[in-house]
Amino acid sequence: MTEPARILVTGGYGCIGVQTVKWILANTSAMVVVGSRDVSEQRTERFFHDDDGTRLKCIALDVREQSQLEEVLNANAISHVIHLAAFQTPDCNDHRDMGLQINVAGTQNLIEAMKSCDSSVQRFVFASSIAVYGPRSSYPGSHVPMLAEPAPVNVYGAWKLAGEHISRLFCNETNIPTVSLRPGVLFGLGRDAGLTSTPTTAMKHVALEQPYEIPFSSRQDYLYAPDVGAAFALAAIAPFSGYGVFTLPSHTVDTAEIVATMRQAASLAGLGENFAVTAGTEEVPFICDLEYKPFVQAFADAPHTPLAAAIQESLEAFKVQRQLGWLK
Repeated sequence: MTEPARILVTGGYGCIGVQTVKWILANTSAMVVVGSRDVSEQRTERFFHDDDGTRLKCIALDVREQSQLEEVLNANAISHVIHLAAFQTPDCNDHRDMGLQINVAGTQNLIEAMKSCDSSVQRFVFASSIAVYGPRSSYPGSHVPMLAEPAPVNVYGAWKLAGEHISRLFCNETNIPTVSLRPGVLFGLGRDAGLTSTPTTAMKHVALEQPYEIPFSSRQDYLYAPDVGAAFALAAIAPFSGYGVFTLPSHTVDTAEIVATMRQAASLAGLGENFAVTAGTEEVPFICDLEYKPFVQAFADAPHTPLAAAIQESLEAFKVQRQLGWLK
C-alpha cells in the first residue's frame, strides 16, 4: 500500500498557498506542512477553519535558514515540496537585499536542503511568475508563446527567472521531477497586494456595498485563485517526469469586461442595488495573451473556472467574510 504524500508548502499562508493547501486537503489523503515566517493559531483558523485539520501542520519557517529547512524536511518525512515563499514586487523594489535573500538565496537554500535531507523528495514545484516576460508590446502576434524570450522589467521578475534556472539545475543534478509555474494576475480570496490586486479590491467593495474605481483599463490575463491552487497541487502530485516550465490557464479581458461581469454577479448575489465599481483610464503594459495549452496537455485535470462563475464565487466568499467581521 502506497503511503500518502507528505507535502511541504512554503509561503502557505499566502493567496496561492492557502488555495493549494485547501485543494490538497479536499482532494487527496496527503499530509500538509505549511511553512510561513508568521504562524499563529488565529491565522490558521481564519484560513483553514473549514478544512481537515488532522492532516495539517503549520510551522514557523524562514527560507533564509538552510538548517531549519533540512530539519523540517527530515522531521516530517516530506515527499513533495511546493515552494511559494517570496517577496512580491512592491517589497522587492523597496527592500532589495531582503528580497534577494528570500527569493533567490531562499530558493537555493531549499534546494540544498532537499539534496541533503534524509527523506526522499519525489517532486519539487517552484512558483515563478509571468513577471519573467517583458511588456506585451515586446511580443508581436495575437498570442505570446509560453517559451517566448524572457525580458523581466524589474528585480522581482529577474529573481523569479533565476529561480527557474536553479530549479532546472536541481532537476538535472538529482533527476527529481521539477516544475516551474508562472502564474499571472490572481483574483479572489487572499489577493490583497499590488496594482493588479485592485479588481479583487473592487469585489471586496461590492461585498461591503461601497464605491471603488479600478485605476486601469488595460487588458490582462486573469487567473482565479482556487484554480491556481489546484494547478500547483496537481503539478506536485500528478504524473510528470523531467523538468517543465508552464504558464497557467487564464481569461484575457480588459477592465470594462471585468466590471460588467462583476455587475452581473453582484445582481445575482443580492448586491446590485449599491453597485458602484468603475474603471479608470490608466493604460499599463501588462503582459497578456499568454499561451497555456502546454500546461493543459501536461495536467489535464486542472480546473479552469469560467470568469463569470469565478467572480460570482468570489463575491459570495467576500459576503461571508463580511458577515464574520473579517472584511473591513
